[in-house]
Amino acid sequence: MKIVPGARGALYIDRDGVINRMIKYAHGWDCPQKPQDVQLVKGIEKVISWANKQNIPVVEISNQPGVAKRNMSQKTSDAIEGKVHQLLREKGAVIDNTYICFHHPQAIVSKLKKVCDCRKPKPGLLLKAARELRIDLEKSVFLGDKANDVEAGRRAGCKTIIFIHNEDVEHKVEEAKYAKTDYKIVKISEAIPVIENIFKSA
Repeated sequence: MKIVPGARGALYIDRDGVINRMIKYAHGWDCPQKPQDVQLVKGIEKVISWANKQNIPVVEISNQPGVAKRNMSQKTSDAIEGKVHQLLREKGAVIDNTYICFHHPQAIVSKLKKVCDCRKPKPGLLLKAARELRIDLEKSVFLGDKANDVEAGRRAGCKTIIFIHNEDVEHKVEEAKYAKTDYKIVKISEAIPVIENIFKSA
């Protein structure tokens, strides 16, 4: 992708499992299914507010197929997203831009059933954000918790950090442990010095 003159690096960040915690329901681990279930990952507001203070754009990149699978309405999905941002703002942290893929290749809702370029591990949303927000991908970092996150970041040309935790279905936890990435962390607070070093060397 051609770099736009004056472009700067950004902090790309996944939502579920990184900004907000995954939730243990009767059917197993899942992203929040209701706004009242949203809980922030401990310390994530410090990572985001650090970037805010450095004038580094914070861009959320998220797969949200719940509507496509008829697990929730679009209204509920929007309300959950709003609650995530509300809780962050209450702690002095701001997501500057949000890019969400609502598609799924096995969707029940026909208009959302497609093999798209925006669903991670494809890098479509990162590339779109880079074009629209004048982001230099080679100076950017993607912080995620799944193999798909760091794969999307890698394909886009970003540095990648994976947050390893056990609040997810077993196979995704295992995939994360062995994902090809530049950095692995086990506490979200460990992201700050890593991101700082990345931007210093960019």
